[in-house]
Amino acid sequence: MDAGQGELARLFEQVWGASPEAFSHAGGRVNLIGEHTDYHQGLVLPAAIDLRTWALGRRRADLRLRICSLDVHDTVEASIDALAPTDEAGWQSYVLGPLWAWRQRGLPLPGADILLRSTVPFGGGLSSSASVEVALLGLAGALSGRPAPPMEVARIGQQAENEFCHVPCGIMDQVASACGKAGCALLLDCETLQLTAVGIPASWALVVADSGVKHALGSSEYARRQRECAEGRRALSVTSLRRASLDMVTSRRGEVSDVVFRRMRHVVTENERVRAMVEALRSADAGAAHDLLAASHESLRRDYEVSCVELDELVDSASRVPGVIGARLTGAGFGGNTINVVQADRAHECALAIAQTHLERTGREVRVRVVEASDGLVAGTLSRRS
Repeated sequence: MDAGQGELARLFEQVWGASPEAFSHAGGRVNLIGEHTDYHQGLVLPAAIDLRTWALGRRRADLRLRICSLDVHDTVEASIDALAPTDEAGWQSYVLGPLWAWRQRGLPLPGADILLRSTVPFGGGLSSSASVEVALLGLAGALSGRPAPPMEVARIGQQAENEFCHVPCGIMDQVASACGKAGCALLLDCETLQLTAVGIPASWALVVADSGVKHALGSSEYARRQRECAEGRRALSVTSLRRASLDMVTSRRGEVSDVVFRRMRHVVTENERVRAMVEALRSADAGAAHDLLAASHESLRRDYEVSCVELDELVDSASRVPGVIGARLTGAGFGGNTINVVQADRAHECALAIAQTHLERTGREVRVRVVEASDGLVAGTLSRRS
């Protein structure tokens, strides 16, 4: 047990009056490129990061669940047999939903006292919800003695978010959090769920900059993008935009609104940018990476319209900093973080310079930090003491 886990175990004892039996932790994620393509069965290139959610648990003799979050300073209690989605989704939905979905798959779940702590910022576009879901599912497997494979954990986590939290997300976030590999991005084909680890060049590092604007994935804008793309699919007579090419989209431009055309154009060109970024990573081609990140952000800004002034200004600020290879928004947009690929030997210098440049240009302070591509879900048991 490392020092951080030991401290959390002591907090568990303070809250629940006994020692934990099992633990799990799972990373948030940063998406290098491939935004708003996962729910179109497209290609994405995320990585799990070293900002993580921890879960500790102890079995109970009854069917009660008691879950305490140190981050929201609240506790939720529920009976396992009574778990069911509700119309409104609050933080409780994100901690009860994964356990409901676990049981929906026919997997055993004991009653438990659970303690959660996360270093993934909520609403920051780094998949705090997925890291909570995956960590809880890893804990469920450890407590029940029936751990699920990482990809199955990702599927269950997506089900929880779709059906219990009413967020129509794709599977990218849960796959990154569950299946991440240290030092690598994950090329995920969201149609086949084929997963390929792609090493991030040792000479490159990842920096995230928080715009300070919180987004809501369940907002009407997110669902609206899906409806607009559905209209485009019908015009193209395809089951998903993964089946579309830019030539197909362009040929039907006069049959759909300009908005629908631009939504489709983003999806099909973003898939191509993912393929090109894989090659840029493999060859450590900084020039290509710069161009792809810039094109992705511009497409998200103009075609998919999920950026905001604060994100655009952060990307512009980063472009002025020596050592920054490229930058774009990461996550669903409407706020959250930017991802900045920088020279590894100048990573911390770049992080400081991005924050300072942004402050000088806009008068706004932002949090900028270096993150590492990390392993995904880790779970196990602890020695039991009364």
